[in-house]
Amino acid sequence: MTAHLPQRRKNFPHPTPIPDIERMEKLNIRGITVSHMLTFHHHHISALITKCSRSLCALKIIRARGLYDNTLWDITRSTLVSQLQYASRAWWGYLKAEKRNRLQSIWYPRP
Repeated sequence: MTAHLPQRRKNFPHPTPIPDIERMEKLNIRGITVSHMLTFHHHHISALITKCSRSLCALKIIRARGLYDNTLWDITRSTLVSQLQYASRAWWGYLKAEKRNRLQSIWYPRP
């Protein structure tokens, strides 16, 4: 029995630059940050976690001011939940366990 191990990706050289066109390291496509290696691991997830942390802080302030029940849930759903779910089907399967745990810690905070 022979086992074939997958080969590592080879680094291919960039094509020759075209004058007056700037090469980008990352690109924001409809709210999803994609790196030049076509991954979302670092840039998109870090930006998403920062955004969600800000939303959580704002939601805690709103709750401390006396807003509860359905109104608070409507605000949470329109800010935090929508940010976490936006295009998640496209990038969730490509995430490593560490990044998934970081995102799930926002959704299911520790007591």
